[in-house]
Amino acid sequence: MWEYLHHLSFWDWLAFGTLLLILEVFGAGGYLLWSGVAAAVVGLFAHLTPGLHWSLQFILFAALSLATAIWWRRRHRAGASRNGER
Repeated sequence: MWEYLHHLSFWDWLAFGTLLLILEVFGAGGYLLWSGVAAAVVGLFAHLTPGLHWSLQFILFAALSLATAIWWRRRHRAGASRNGER
C-alpha cells in the first residue's frame, strides 16, 4: 500500500475523478461533482509538477474538495433564497 502511494501518478487522480463524476450521475446532489473536479485538478497539478509527494497531493485534494463544497453550498443557498425557498 505504501509503495503504491509513493508512486501515485496523475492517471490515478484522473481515474478517481472520473469515478466520482460517474457516481454523481446516480444522484449525489452536486457534492461528488466538485470532488471529482478537485481530483482532476490534483491530477493536472501532479502532472505539471512531477515528484510531488503523495501527502501533498492528498492535502491539496482535501483543500480543494472542501473549498468547492463550501462554494457550492453557498451558491446553492444563495440561489434558493433568491427563489424564496429555504
